Amino acid sequence: MATPTDITTGIQTVTAAGAVTPTTGLDISGLSGDFTLAIEVSGLTSGATARIQLEDTTNAFTNSNPLCVWDISGQVVDGSKSIKNTYRKYQVPNNLVGTASAKLRANVTVLSGTSPSLSLHAWIEQ
Repeated sequence: MATPTDITTGIQTVTAAGAVTPTTGLDISGLSGDFTLAIEVSGLTSGATARIQLEDTTNAFTNSNPLCVWDISGQVVDGSKSIKNTYRKYQVPNNLVGTASAKLRANVTVLSGTSPSLSLHAWIEQ
């Protein structure tokens, strides 16, 4: 069975676009082999729209490499069914896993609507 490692610090709730805690990212330089990236949304305000991007870097996110982007809209009610999206290694061939100084993080690049709120959790399974 695959072992999950958090990209975000557990479930994070954000109310504005930006990098999700930890903003410095998860060190992926020591990883190798097959992996699955996962994003789970457990809450989204009614009428809100969000774009979640998993991105990696080797220079502290001065420049980043978008690996996968997920656009969602509508309402996801906290405490009911969450929605999840996964990406396998072969689906993100331009990744930096195993590269010296590589880091991986979640970034909400769009969060719009009236008083939007998004609850998400991201991890890597290996």
